[in-house]
Amino acid sequence: MPLELLLQQARAVEQAWSEAWVSLGSVAGQPQTIAEDTPDFVRVYTPGAREMLLNIVLRYSFDRPVTSQDIEQVIVPFRFYRLPFQWWLTLGAEPAGLRDQLHDLGMQTWGGATSMTLSLVGWQPHYPGIAGGACALRRAASPEDGNAALQVICAVFFVPREPMARWTILNPETHIYLAYLDGKPACALATLQRNGVVGVYHVATLPFARRRGIAGNLLVMALLDALEAGCTVATLTATPEARHLYERLGFRTCGLLEQWVPGHELTRSLVSGQVSLE
Repeated sequence: MPLELLLQQARAVEQAWSEAWVSLGSVAGQPQTIAEDTPDFVRVYTPGAREMLLNIVLRYSFDRPVTSQDIEQVIVPFRFYRLPFQWWLTLGAEPAGLRDQLHDLGMQTWGGATSMTLSLVGWQPHYPGIAGGACALRRAASPEDGNAALQVICAVFFVPREPMARWTILNPETHIYLAYLDGKPACALATLQRNGVVGVYHVATLPFARRRGIAGNLLVMALLDALEAGCTVATLTATPEARHLYERLGFRTCGLLEQWVPGHELTRSLVSGQVSLE
């Protein structure tokens, strides 16, 4: 596949994630999340919430090499409100000097997740059925389903309930899917549709229900719903363990979405309100 096409697809994955982050601004609740979608970057911050699930910079673009002053201008709200934050970038598509400046600031890379896309035009999924047990797949349509899905996602990813609730049951733009195995919540995922693209997020299966085909079948249901709603492309990011599942459904790798987080010294500086010397 031509490099330019791969880069275009990788940027589509980053854009889908950007739109998901921006959607947090529409979630009711206190403290209110502020989402800024500018031509040069997406910045999301939540005053009073020192939780990196609610604070991030991504889709940063610049037409010249990035300087420390450029970075400081972007992170002003995080310093002002004393918030640790993430910074995501598509590896190989970032502005010159960005990774060096993040490192010099005191950010550390946690590696990344594989960016993957799937064309839904003419897509006809072929995926094995669910092995063993009585399994029920559904789109969450009740508070009970939503809370059960949230419980699964929080347990699998070891994240706090309150910030993840903003990503799922409290977010008016999110569709939640849930699988029960023998009457117990077993697997969950979320999607967000925008401009013909469906982003897939938080695919989670509890240990007792793994390797039975549940996540794959639940994802097929979600993607067929998105296809019926007019979506033509699906995007997601995958861990190494999950890539094979997505490849069986037709997803193809197009890049790497790299995650940066503050190291110990920068975290202490941000939380204490220490002023940058730059």
